[in-house]
This record gives sequence, C-alpha cells and structure tokens, in this order.
Amino acid sequence: MLWTQWEKTLGKNKRRILLIEADSDTAWTARTLTEKAHEFFEALSGFERGTRVAFCLPNGAQWIAFFLALQKLGLAATPLDAGLPGPACLEMAQRLRCRALFLHGKFHALDPVAGDPKAPACIKVTSGASGGPPKNVPCQAEHLIADGSNIIRTMGIRPRDRNLAVIPLGHSYGLGNLVLPLILQGTPLVCAGRFVPRQLIDWIGFYRITVFPSVPAIFRALASMPGKSRLAPLRLAISAGAPLTAEVARAFFERYRLKIRNFYGSSETGGICYDRGGDAALSGRSVGKPLAGVKVTVHRGAIEVESASVAKRNRRWRVPDRGEWNDRGELVLLGRLGREVNLGGKKVHPSEVEQALRTVPGVSDAVVWVAAHAERAFLQAAVETRLPLADVQRALAARLPEWMLPKRYALMPELPRTGRGKADMAALRRKIEG
Repeated sequence: MLWTQWEKTLGKNKRRILLIEADSDTAWTARTLTEKAHEFFEALSGFERGTRVAFCLPNGAQWIAFFLALQKLGLAATPLDAGLPGPACLEMAQRLRCRALFLHGKFHALDPVAGDPKAPACIKVTSGASGGPPKNVPCQAEHLIADGSNIIRTMGIRPRDRNLAVIPLGHSYGLGNLVLPLILQGTPLVCAGRFVPRQLIDWIGFYRITVFPSVPAIFRALASMPGKSRLAPLRLAISAGAPLTAEVARAFFERYRLKIRNFYGSSETGGICYDRGGDAALSGRSVGKPLAGVKVTVHRGAIEVESASVAKRNRRWRVPDRGEWNDRGELVLLGRLGREVNLGGKKVHPSEVEQALRTVPGVSDAVVWVAAHAERAFLQAAVETRLPLADVQRALAARLPEWMLPKRYALMPELPRTGRGKADMAALRRKIEG
C-alpha cells in the first residue's frame, strides 16, 4: 500500500526535488529517490515476503529509499536508531527476530526466520518506558497511512511545505510527521544528521523551511541563542517526544514571535492531540485537542485512544498516561499511570513531582523516580536547570506538601537525552546512582 501511494506521488513529482541532505547540500528528486529504491530492491529481492529486515541509517535519501524498497517487496521494515553502536544494532535486530540487518552499507545475515505473509509494513521500536527495555510495535500500512493523513489534515501540512527532518525518521513521530507526508503527498524533506542550533537557523532560511517538528531540548537551545536571528519562512514549530514547559515555549515566542504547537502521541496510536493555535503551549495548560480522525476518552484518569491509526485490531489503545479534560476541551496530562508508590505511609506519583518541578521558573525539565539506600526508599530528582539547589527546593516546597518532596537532587544544565529527545534514564541512573 505504501509503495502504491509512493507511485502516485512519483507520477506527479518526477523531476521535483523531494529531499535535500543539508550536511552535503545534495538534492534528490522523486525520480532519483525511486532509482535508489530500485537498487535496494535488487539487493533485497532474495528475501521471502513478510521477512523482517532491520536497518540502521541516518536521516537522508538512503533511509527513504531503503524503506520504500522494503514496502515494494512486502518486507517488514524495522528501523533502528542511527546512533546505536554496531554490536547493539545486531543484538536488537536479533531480539526483534529480523532475518538481516543493513548496517554500514552492507547486509549482516542473522538467524533464519521464516517470513509471515501477514507481517506488518513497519516495526516501530520504542525507547522503552522509564529506562526499561525497548518494545516493538508492529504497524500495518493502513495504520501508518491513517496516522499520516490525520496529521496532514490537522496540522495543515501542504505538498509545497518543506519539513526540516532532524528527529529520527524511524521513530513514530518522524514516521507520522516526516516520512508519511513525503510518501502520501510529496511534502519535501530537508534532512540533517549532525547539526548545531546555529546551523538549524541558517538552514531554515537557506532551504526555505516552513514546518519544523522537533523536541523541547532543541527549541530551548534555539531560544537561548546569542545575538539576533530570524526563522522566516517557518510557519509551524511542532514539539513532541518529551514535555514542553511553558517557560521554553514563551522564551521561543519572545525570541522569534512564533508559537510552538504542542503535539502528543504514542508509538501504538500515532498522533493523539495537537495544540492548533499554540496558546496552550505558551500557558502550559494542555497538549491540545484530539487530531482529526482520532477519538479520545478519559475515564478516572485513564486515556483511551480510538482511531484507524491505532496498531491494534480493535483500533483502541489505553496509553500509559493519566489525564483530564480542561474547560476548553483540551487534554491535560497528569503524569504516568502505574507509577504510584508508597513512601512513609503516603502514596506519591513521581510524575506529579515532575510536573510541579517543570512549573518552577528556571527549570526546563525534570525526571523523578524512586531510589533506595540501606533498604529505605525515597524520591530522587534530576533537574535541568542552572538555578542553585536552595532556589529549586524553596520553589518546590511552595508547590507541594513536605512528604512529596524529593530527598535527593541532581542539578545539571542539560539532562542526557536519547535521539528521540527523551531523558535518557539509563544514563541518568549511571551518572547519579553509580
């Protein structure tokens, strides 16, 4: 189905530039992308239909061409993060029951696994909750197409827009906001593997970028850039992957006079809610309203999503977050489900403490978890800030009762992050707990 969609896009855009690799300023038309896909098609033609094939490629023409070749052959595309070291890629590909891994320009044969005619079009590999092991989410082509269509309709992404692709293409966010608009309607991509914030500003102007889906850490870096700069002709700045604080949204708006749009989704459901006007992000009040084509219900804090994009047979999924509706009909996230712990006879949601920390002026992000020492459990907080510890503690004490306050803090100017923009829990625990 995805290859058929691409053929329709190709028919309308053969000589049009649909991808630029900003690192080398290399341009690819729809036709040259298809030719590259046919090269991979020949190399992949020996695999049985339904076989899982993993690949580890940076954002760029090869990623798109390899993905398209897999779709044409009916193989299950399993994209892995390009930042993973080779041995970790091999281990993950084997764990996901892949027949082969394409890494560093060549194929690596893995344990023989029979193909499945009902195999998914794509295996989304999540980063794992709270530092846990990665999960895989099998998605059929219709799930991906529905997600891309919902995003295009709701966000108003046009064929003549240009997307700046710095988030991983293989993540659910990248698939829905970057890969699917390209395949479904020919919305061009400007891809970047390595970059610094100053480059992003230059690229937005030079390549005439109009849509930029990114993560809070990058928007924070752009907001704090020294000197004067503009982001014209950018019209949509979209933030997902991690919580966006009102402070970062306001700093970005004051600097560039452009409102960041909050976007909320999950690997299992695709896009869920979107802040259409950007005011919800500025005030920190919500993640917006459900996307077109998406139904969201909240019962006793549990959020259930129903949509053709949900990668389940019944098209329903309960996300692992708690939430509620505000008086504007917007979804307010209240933290994660199932993280309630008993400390000193009182129940605490670490996510509630995280939420409170993120409202402290000068704090751009926070992660809180339960740690233990000498068989005594306590809350450990890692806080992204340049404030003194006493200021953070004083501000949090004004927001929460004493029994909810963390016993230990680790303050740092930037939390370690994964390529998807989330706090890297494994790295945090190694750094703090030793």
